[in-house]
Amino acid sequence: MIDVYPAIDIYNGRAVFLENGRLERIKVYGDPVYYALRFQEYFDFLHVIDLNGAIENKRKNRDVIKNIIKEVKAKVQVGGGLRTLNDVIDVYDFGAYSAIIGTNIDIEVDKNVTLSIDVYKDRVANRGWLNITDNDPVSFYKMLKNRFSRFIYTNIGSDGTNNSGIPEKFWDNEYFIYAGGVSGINDVKKALKNGFSGIIIGRALYENRIDPGELKCLQKGL
Repeated sequence: MIDVYPAIDIYNGRAVFLENGRLERIKVYGDPVYYALRFQEYFDFLHVIDLNGAIENKRKNRDVIKNIIKEVKAKVQVGGGLRTLNDVIDVYDFGAYSAIIGTNIDIEVDKNVTLSIDVYKDRVANRGWLNITDNDPVSFYKMLKNRFSRFIYTNIGSDGTNNSGIPEKFWDNEYFIYAGGVSGINDVKKALKNGFSGIIIGRALYENRIDPGELKCLQKGL
């Protein structure tokens, strides 16, 4: 079994996708609430990111995200610009299943928070993928594994493309979600084989490159 998280990345109130996390490579899909309702017909989880918050440190899409959580029954994990404890508390207050924080950590949080390890060419990135650090993902995970039980491994070099780079398992028993360049059912099977508990899928779902019904079967272990 593997949990499927359809991605809803929101920029200026619209569902979009960024190739390699770059605004100059943006593709606009439309109303985020429409896609949330569409995806929940097949999946139990949603992955919602405020890109204005992640890139510009301006949580401009708070009301849109709040409306998504209100309208759907799916469990919604929310990220993008959550840099203070109050930001984290805020998304839980309006019903998020899990709050996602990035790698520039300066707050104490509980284990229900999801840590996103954003990776570009085997180096950890932060600040909306704009800053590449000297840390490799394995060492970074080892430094923080006692503080978190949920992680997202995002391959930024693949994000928004159709080329996944799914790593072999390097973690212990934590809940790890893969994101980045998932383009077909074989990527999902590979993530499952490599030990991931969940997978985030964006562009391939928006552009009908993966059959939601087949994904649903994988999610249920059929």
